[in-house]
Amino acid sequence: MTDEHRPSPALRSRPREMSMAHFHVRMTGLFLLVLLVGVAGGLLVGRATYGADANADASFSDLDAVTGVLTENYYYRPTDDGEREGFVDSLEQNAISGMLTSLNDDYTRYLLPADAQVAAEQLEGEYGGIGVTLRSVDGLVSVARVGPDTPASRVGIRAGDLVERIDNRPVGSITENLDGIDLRGPVGSTVSLTVVHYPASMSTQIAVQREAIIVHPVAWEMIPDTDYMRIEIDIFGDRTTQELDEAIAIAVANDAAGIVLDLRGNGGGWVGAAQETIGRFLDDDVGPAMYEDASPARGGATELPIINGETAPVDLPLIVLVDGNTASAAEIVAGSLRDYDRALVVGEPTFGKGSVQRIFDFQDGASLRVTVAEWFTPSRGRIQDDGIRPDVLLTTDENATGAGDLFVLTATSFLDSGKSRPTDLALVEPAAAAATPTPSP
Repeated sequence: MTDEHRPSPALRSRPREMSMAHFHVRMTGLFLLVLLVGVAGGLLVGRATYGADANADASFSDLDAVTGVLTENYYYRPTDDGEREGFVDSLEQNAISGMLTSLNDDYTRYLLPADAQVAAEQLEGEYGGIGVTLRSVDGLVSVARVGPDTPASRVGIRAGDLVERIDNRPVGSITENLDGIDLRGPVGSTVSLTVVHYPASMSTQIAVQREAIIVHPVAWEMIPDTDYMRIEIDIFGDRTTQELDEAIAIAVANDAAGIVLDLRGNGGGWVGAAQETIGRFLDDDVGPAMYEDASPARGGATELPIINGETAPVDLPLIVLVDGNTASAAEIVAGSLRDYDRALVVGEPTFGKGSVQRIFDFQDGASLRVTVAEWFTPSRGRIQDDGIRPDVLLTTDENATGAGDLFVLTATSFLDSGKSRPTDLALVEPAAAAATPTPSP
């Protein structure tokens, strides 16, 4: 989208990546990414590259002076040059942390270079790796998953293998959390693993060359014993719109009778991708996709449009699934489709994150996410703290004890009954919904 809050220097827009050929099932297991971004990833409007200038030097003169005093006079200061650099970095990072903590805003966050890179890669949907997910339990590191047709799979690494060393370093000496790590690095570089192939006891050293690993944000399936397609969107990233278009085209080609749009666990992403997703199901002339209020005084909301694709929006019956981890951009999509009576929303009350962050990238690779606005649904419903209350309320406990996926079963039940819009609820009889889910008041 066009960013109307352009800082100086100008925003550098993240280029859109074109997806590779669609895979029916996307790669999963990026647990570390979820920890870093998750629902805190939220609604993102753009990036800016921030460099030093004269005004910044003046603004931070006291901070620089305090840092200088401590590095030159503090009794317990390190004297080794290497340790001294780390001491200064620690002072600066703690100063930044103190500033952000004073805002009482969990979503205005500073990310160190490594964390910033991982968060950016999640939105891009591509990174350099070998295609494995690691798991650490009681000090033992093992391979939790190996992606199909990846560097790891081609050299014989298998799920369940124990990892003893990474680049000749014992895993016990590696301080970072290894859960979810795919041994990332530049494409073409090599990582050495010492592994024990389960159930053998002898270790083997394997060199693996990193390749570009594609993470697909969209997955689809024809729901068994139905004519309905379930389309799951994991994140609103650079590849989401194209992969959603591909899934919808397959649904139409296969004469699907309806679509279940699964936004459970979706923590947000780029607002442009959310606008485009809404535009795959609604014409842009029905009204705005959402409202944005960027005024500190509030009340100055402006419209953000629905963005249509090259083909007309699909008119198949639509149900949207949400849960307590559906947040931010995903809440905007669910709320907009519900407000325009396009889709019934089924599931749990959503997370409730309507604040908007802009990403400022720094020269050392770190980044700062700053809350710059709030967004509201087309009916001007507030998402921040309130979230989206489903039209048909289910709970995770029900889902855990039901036969199969109760959320999906409930969606297909409403589609079977021809009730896929909020205005249809007055006609729904209790027997029409699986496990008698309760319409929200």
